[in-house]
Amino acid sequence: MLLDTWIQEVQAKPVLNITKLAVPDAAKAVTTPPQEEKHVDFWGNVKKNDIQPGQLVNPKTCPWYLDDLKEQMAMYLGFLAFAEGKKDEALAWYAKILDCDPQTRRMETDGDANDYTRLKFGAEHGYLVAFPEELALYTDPRQKLAVLLTDFHYVCQRFDQAARMAQRLLKGEFGLLRPAAREYPQLAYANCVYWTGGRVNAFSEYMKVVNAGGGRFQTFTQCRAAFCAGNMARQARDQKVREAGHELLGRLATCGLQNKYVCEAQIRYAQNLIEMGQRSEGLQILKTFPTWSKNYKQEANYWFKWYGEGKDKGSQGGDQ
Repeated sequence: MLLDTWIQEVQAKPVLNITKLAVPDAAKAVTTPPQEEKHVDFWGNVKKNDIQPGQLVNPKTCPWYLDDLKEQMAMYLGFLAFAEGKKDEALAWYAKILDCDPQTRRMETDGDANDYTRLKFGAEHGYLVAFPEELALYTDPRQKLAVLLTDFHYVCQRFDQAARMAQRLLKGEFGLLRPAAREYPQLAYANCVYWTGGRVNAFSEYMKVVNAGGGRFQTFTQCRAAFCAGNMARQARDQKVREAGHELLGRLATCGLQNKYVCEAQIRYAQNLIEMGQRSEGLQILKTFPTWSKNYKQEANYWFKWYGEGKDKGSQGGDQ
């Protein structure tokens, strides 16, 4: 590997003493790179510290940058192996991430989600964000690789890059997409907008997928987009978005289809009703939850008991 060889050569060379460069004190604030690779923001999100133009970077001034290059190499080579269906090779490359990034290693030990765990899941299960039934729509190898690369950037929290890949797919840069195959890239773009542009903007992007069904939920991805939009809207500050999201969850919950997003919509719609004061209606949905999905039936039973005991109000007793 050319990059691997270059890194080994750099590590073997002596590093120029920074004091010999005579950097003026006034310029040190500009030329000094971040001393840590990542930081934790106010909300507890782990974010990367970017190296800026003008910063003097070498193993002495920036002790983490060579390890970061090795980590990026492992991630990309692991992804290429994953895209080719080489599970074991992908997992071997991804395992090197833990050797290069102490913070990721700590998160893995503590059981916290991180880039490594998400990439590892993809290699083990054969998909990242687009489900197998969605990936099956892309018979053109270029389009499938572009979808996987979109997902790769997304799970690594490079949302701007993931959004650009999704837009390139939608523009037809990898070949003309059939109508059904346009839905997932639009969903992926909406997912990115949620992180970079807020709930209101994301809601309108999700609705582009939902509206592709002409008012009916005809595909798995349309159901997925409807749930994402409706569930996200529950926490929106804009009342119109909250109301539209509630109506959307209701439509999805009663559409008659059988998939995970319909089940999740039924539970969230019931919770909305209870929290809006329509306690009897919400509890009835939870009580009569369909039995064809065992896991979601168990979740519905949990919430039925929780709300039925009045735990959401800090009181005893059930339907009031």
